[in-house]
Amino acid sequence: MKQKSLSIQAIGITKKYPKNKIGLQPMSLEIEHKSFVAMMGPSGCGKSTLLKCLNGDNPATSGEVYINGLSLIDNYDLVKKSIGYVPQDDIIHKELSVYKTLFYAAKLRLPDGTSKKEIDVRINKVLKSLKLDQQDQDIQKEQKDIRHKKVKELSGGQRKRISIAVELLTEPTILFLDEPTSPLDPETIDSFLKSLRDLAEDGTSIIMVTHKPEDLKYVDEVVFLGVEGHLVYKGLPNKITEHFNVDSIIEVYSVMSDLDQVKKNYHPPKEAAVSWDINPKLYKSSPDSNWRQLYWLATRYLEIKLNDYNNLLLLLLQPIIIGGLVSLVFTEFRMGVIFLTAISAIWFGVSNSAKEIVGELPIYRRERMYNLNINTYIISKLLILSLIALVQVLVFVAIIHFNFKINVVSEFPETYLRPFWKSVGFLFMISCSATLLGLFLSSYFSNTEKVMTVVPITLMPQIMLAGVMTKLDTRLIEILSFFTLGRWGTEGFSRLQDAYFENNYVETESVLTTEFNLDGYNKNDCKCEAASAMNQLGLYDENLIDKGVLIGNAFNSLTANILAVLVMSFIMYLLIFISLSKKDSI
Repeated sequence: MKQKSLSIQAIGITKKYPKNKIGLQPMSLEIEHKSFVAMMGPSGCGKSTLLKCLNGDNPATSGEVYINGLSLIDNYDLVKKSIGYVPQDDIIHKELSVYKTLFYAAKLRLPDGTSKKEIDVRINKVLKSLKLDQQDQDIQKEQKDIRHKKVKELSGGQRKRISIAVELLTEPTILFLDEPTSPLDPETIDSFLKSLRDLAEDGTSIIMVTHKPEDLKYVDEVVFLGVEGHLVYKGLPNKITEHFNVDSIIEVYSVMSDLDQVKKNYHPPKEAAVSWDINPKLYKSSPDSNWRQLYWLATRYLEIKLNDYNNLLLLLLQPIIIGGLVSLVFTEFRMGVIFLTAISAIWFGVSNSAKEIVGELPIYRRERMYNLNINTYIISKLLILSLIALVQVLVFVAIIHFNFKINVVSEFPETYLRPFWKSVGFLFMISCSATLLGLFLSSYFSNTEKVMTVVPITLMPQIMLAGVMTKLDTRLIEILSFFTLGRWGTEGFSRLQDAYFENNYVETESVLTTEFNLDGYNKNDCKCEAASAMNQLGLYDENLIDKGVLIGNAFNSLTANILAVLVMSFIMYLLIFISLSKKDSI
C-alpha cells in the first residue's frame, strides 16, 4: 500500500460521556506532515474535545489515533515527547521571568547533561521563531528585554507565545494549540499566525482550534465540526463556502448550528488503513532522572515563592500577628496558649498550601503529560512549603516563649513555653502534616474557590476535637478526634510542657498547678488543686476508660502521638497521589 506522509491519523474515533452524552460522533481524519490545520465550528461542537482526543489529553472512547505511525494509547510514553500542546489556559508561572520560565522548562524536559549553552541557544531560537526577540528593539532604552520581564508583565499575546515557546524547546513534530488567537488584537494575530506558518514550513505540523474566520487565510486546511460533534467538512479553507453553498464563513457557522443541516452533511467514517514509514530514532530517549527533576522542580518553586514578594510578606507576617494577639490576650502561660499554639501551626501549614496545586493545574497537567513524576512534584511542594512553615513556627514560638518569659507572673517565674527547640521541632512536624492536608485539598478540588470554601470546614474539627473547647467524653467523639491534627498537636505539645516541668521542677508542684489551671492564675488564691496540662485535657480519663466509654491508654505517650501524626501524614500523601493520578490524561 502506498505510504503517506502523515503526522496524525484518526480512525473511527468517538467520544462519549456519562448519561449517554455524545461529545464526538464517529469520525476519521488524516493530518499530513508539515501542515497547518484549523479546527472550527459553533460553540460546544467539540473542537477542543477533538483536539484532546488527538493529543491524548482526553482520549477517545473508541477508535484509534496514530501519531507518526504509532498508536497514541499503546505507545503514549514513546510519542508524548514528540507532541507539543498549549491549552486555553496559560501553562507558565507568572512570577518568573521569561528567560527563567524557558530555562526551567528546558531543565525539566531536555535530556540530562544538556548544557546551559545549548539551552540558551534553544531559547534564542524559539524566541526568534515566534518573533519575540524583536519585541523591544525599537524602545530598548526605555524597556527591558523581554527575556528579563516577568510573565505577569506581558500582554495576553506575549504570554501565549511564551507558552508556545515552552513547547517548542523540545522541537516537537506536532503542535496542538487551543484557541491561541483569542486574547490577541488584529495586528498581533497577523504576526503570530505568520510565525506559526513559518513553523509549519520548517517541519512542525500545527493543529489549531480557532473561532475567527480571518485566521483561515494562514492555514493549509480546515476541519469544521457541526453541533453535537459531527465532522462536516475537511478540506481547503477557500472551498468551504462553496461546499456549503453559502457566501461567507459566518453563514457556515449558522448552517452548522442546525442539527438537521448538520446530519445532511455528515458522512460516517469508512474503514481506512495506512502503511507507515516509522523512524525508530525519533523515539529513542534516556529515562528521566527523578532526583534531577526534583531538584529543578524545587528550585523553580522556591524562586516562584521568593519572587511573589507580597504573598511571601503576608506569610511571614502571620506568625507575628497571631503571636502578638496571643501575647496581648493572655496574661499568663496556660492551656489556652498551648491550644492556640498548636492550632496556629496547623493553620500555617493548611493556609500555605491550600492553593498551591489547584492554582497551577493547567501547568501541572501539561507537565504531567510530558514527563512529570507525581512523587517528585509532591515532594518539591512539601520541601519549599515546609521551609516556609519552619520560619513561621520558629517566629511564632519565639514570640510566645519570650513574651511569657519577660512578662512572667512574679509568683511563678519558671512558667513559660519550654523546651524551646523541642517545641519548635514538634510544631514544625504538625505544620508539615497540615501542609500535606492543604495539598490534598488543593489536589482534590478543581478550582481555588472550592478549596477556600472547604478550608474553614477542614479547620473547624481541628479546633472542636482538640479536647480544649469541650471534653472528649464519648466513644464517637474520641474516635473522630483520632483523625485530627488538632488533638495530636495539642496533646503532644502539652506533653512537652509537662515533661519539662516534671524533669526540672519536681519539687515545686504549685508551678504546674496554677499555670495550667483552666480558670487562669488567681493572685489571691495560690492553693489550687494540682493539675498538669494533660490532666486538664482529660483525654485519658481513668473513670471513663474503666466504664468502657473511652478506648484507653493506647496513645497515652508522646511517642504514640508522634506516630499518629506520621501515620496521618502518610495517609494524606497517598490521598494527594491518588487525586493527582486521577487527573492523568492517559
